[in-house]
Order: sequence, then structure tokens, then C-alpha cells
Amino acid sequence: MDGNQIMTVVCVSVITFGVTICMIAAAFSARARAKVKGSPDLSNFDSRLERIEQSLESVAVEVERISEAQRFSARILAERRDGAPAQLPAVEGRR
Repeated sequence: MDGNQIMTVVCVSVITFGVTICMIAAAFSARARAKVKGSPDLSNFDSRLERIEQSLESVAVEVERISEAQRFSARILAERRDGAPAQLPAVEGRR
């Protein structure tokens, strides 16, 4: 290696080191500013959590309905396969 190549490697190394130190300092600075701001406003957090809970409950009800329909279909198909006539069960209150 000649002197120019060595100088180029040293310059690139110093610049890279400097940029790295600046990025680390910026990250620590941003982290310190975030701590100073304090905790976020949680006033609407309870209402959002309530809505999520209600949505989750309605999804659970729908999944239960789907599973009941799946069990019903499987039972009807099993009865057909066994040779029994496939009849729908009578529903009370309907004509």
C-alpha cells in the first residue's frame, strides 16, 4: 500500500467513526427527551380498551355460532353416510 491508499483508509475510518458517534448521541438524546415528556395521555385508553373488549366478545359469539353450524353440518353428513334419511330437526314455534 502506498501513502495515498493508507490516507484514504484512515479518512474513511475517521468519518465512519464520527458518523457512528453522532448517531449514538442522537439516539440517547431522543431517549432522554422522551423520558422528560412523561407518560402519554391515557384518558382515552380506557374507552379504547372497552371498545376492543366488546369487539372481542362479539367475535367470540360469532365463532361459537360458526362452530355450532359446523357441528350440525358434520352430524347431517354423518347421518347421510350411515344410510339414515337426512331430516332437519323440528324447530319449536315454527309451522
